Amino acid sequence: MATLNVVSVGTIFLNTIVRIIPVALYTGTAMSGLIFGDFRGTILFAGFMINEMIAYGYRLILNGVYNPQCALMKTEEDYFVLPAPVTQTFGFFYGFIMAEMYNQGAFLPTKFFVMTAIMILVIYSRVNIGCKSPLDAIYTSLLGMILGMGYFQIVKDYYRQDFFKLDKNTADLSSDFFELNS
Repeated sequence: MATLNVVSVGTIFLNTIVRIIPVALYTGTAMSGLIFGDFRGTILFAGFMINEMIAYGYRLILNGVYNPQCALMKTEEDYFVLPAPVTQTFGFFYGFIMAEMYNQGAFLPTKFFVMTAIMILVIYSRVNIGCKSPLDAIYTSLLGMILGMGYFQIVKDYYRQDFFKLDKNTADLSSDFFELNS
């Protein structure tokens, strides 16, 4: 009987965490938008769904086959795979965040290096479990980054926390409009 060493257990935990990254990102952005009223979460969640639709579209066009090693959940008889590979989903998030940093004109080294380290770990994990070849993992990551940066360029004017809050001048105009004059 084989024994597990520290490296094997660490790799198992890494692969499990990487496997649930898309669900964590989707849940986090949806909760941010719906529960906490942060419009940025809603915009990012919509981007994730567009990313999934694009992945589903090119999977249909290219007659892509789902790899059971990439499954989010697996049973003895069946498995469930999201349309977008994990590397593309995290690449989308990475590209979106990097485009946001660039747009703000501020390089945040901690954010950059942590996100880059996670991106490398995601690629390593997908290759490690046999879900992707190194070239496929890098390709889908780059595709996700390009989609994320492009999506940010489209929504950057709306990507702010207080999108639904009216400023004082707009509120005064609306109250003056509805004021009853006798």
